[in-house]
Amino acid sequence: MREDRRERSTVDVDVRELGGSRYTVHISLDKAEVNDAFGKTYQELSQRGGIKGFRPGRVPRKIIDRNYESDLIRAITYDDLLQSRLEKAMEQADLRPIDQLDVKHGAPPAADELLAESIKAKLASDEEAEDAEEGDEDEAADEEARSPEESLEEAMEDVPLQEGEPFEFYATFTAYPKPQLPDVSGLKLKRPVAEVVEEAVDEQIEELRRLNTEEVETDRDTIADGDAVVVEIGILLEDEDRDDLKLREEEIVVGSRDYIGDIDQALIGHAPGETVEVEYTFSEDHPNEDLAGKNARVSAEISSFSARKLPDLTDEFAQSLGDYETLDDLRGSIREQLEAAARAVADEELRGQVLRQILEGTTVDIPEQMIDEAAGRGFDELHSELQQTGMSVEEFAEANDMDVEELRENQRSRAETTLKLHFAVETLARAQEIEPSEADLMLELNQVAEQTGSDLGFVLQAASVQPQFMDDMRDRATRRLLLDRLIASAEVEEVTQEEYDAWLESRQGASEEVGEVSAAEASDESVESPAEEDAEESDSE
Repeated sequence: MREDRRERSTVDVDVRELGGSRYTVHISLDKAEVNDAFGKTYQELSQRGGIKGFRPGRVPRKIIDRNYESDLIRAITYDDLLQSRLEKAMEQADLRPIDQLDVKHGAPPAADELLAESIKAKLASDEEAEDAEEGDEDEAADEEARSPEESLEEAMEDVPLQEGEPFEFYATFTAYPKPQLPDVSGLKLKRPVAEVVEEAVDEQIEELRRLNTEEVETDRDTIADGDAVVVEIGILLEDEDRDDLKLREEEIVVGSRDYIGDIDQALIGHAPGETVEVEYTFSEDHPNEDLAGKNARVSAEISSFSARKLPDLTDEFAQSLGDYETLDDLRGSIREQLEAAARAVADEELRGQVLRQILEGTTVDIPEQMIDEAAGRGFDELHSELQQTGMSVEEFAEANDMDVEELRENQRSRAETTLKLHFAVETLARAQEIEPSEADLMLELNQVAEQTGSDLGFVLQAASVQPQFMDDMRDRATRRLLLDRLIASAEVEEVTQEEYDAWLESRQGASEEVGEVSAAEASDESVESPAEEDAEESDSE
């Protein structure tokens, strides 16, 4: 590109891409452009005033030369040229630096030499950062020993900027990644429509009855369906001795069928003091590899039981649960809730599909340093969460059938996918001029309060003192607005849940990368408290 300020004053700009989001911007200024820059410096110094006998803006050039060091005038001009020309060139090329600019004078070397020079400069920068603390005191002492004039002269010694002569320089830097995006207009999506059947309503009604059971007297000596039974329960694996059996006290509600091996059903007809045992085989894909595929014996020593009476299904029962006049009113409310839940799940599936299509069609050259830093933060967060549960990283890795190095690699892969999605969503949002409003941000803050069980006032306070937290909320709102807009313009086909499940299964393995993003991640449903991250305890069974 070429910029003409006037007929005799030109600036040539050349932008080269080096790979890994590294760029070089080469700027050439003819002597007229350089003279204009010096003229601007003299004008600014004249406007400053402070020179006896002359009003601000009316100081002759020769008087300025007498009152200011020539190196200072060159330095002011040099800084202005670098800042103004580079800023304009990078704005026109849509480049946003994310690290220090490495500026050199003259024309850049050939492409391969320039790449090698860039790598060397990056390594040297890392080494300087490591040695910074050791050399700070010595450098400060040397700086104090030099006069300001000597320091300025040394700084400008290698800057070949002279009035009346052309000047060129180039800056090498890492820029914010620029993803190549897919066409997201008119996406084709499938929306699962889950029918709420009467059996689902019945299950909810029965759960409400179980939650509202009343303890009643009984002259029975043995356990019946619906009873609450206190037992000492334990699990003995096939390769363990009975001496290894560890019992824990637990209350079991017969008929719930929420227990290993349906041990609750086996209690029916037995009395306190008796022991009931059932055989059970853990599934091959059980998350605990120590249990996966193994046979076990579930043992329950009965301590006591109490009879429970389920409430009758009457209008009075419905009235006891809330603002319902009849049992039909209760059933209608439950149906509405189930339908709303099904719609919410379908909406999340749509968002997940959009994100997957964006990921599948996006290519982006992410700097390795950026991936490493994000992976490091993720690993540190995992380590912190595990410490709260009393588990080491090594134990966690072993439980997931991998070593620590594989765990780190998984974190890195996840970080790369997360960054790819972030850059793609941000670029699409910028292209569509999506900017969250205060109301949009408040909606996200309310959701965080609900999802973490925190008070809204506490979340608002956290947002006011944690800039990164507020940035996260802005990203969430931007993503939500973008996805809603893309879904609104998409071609959405409604299918049954069975058809949708079959379609999902047919797409499994199509892209390992896309598997990193679930529907829950699409909507950021998994949200941690803004002040503390509560690690989840893993179930060993």
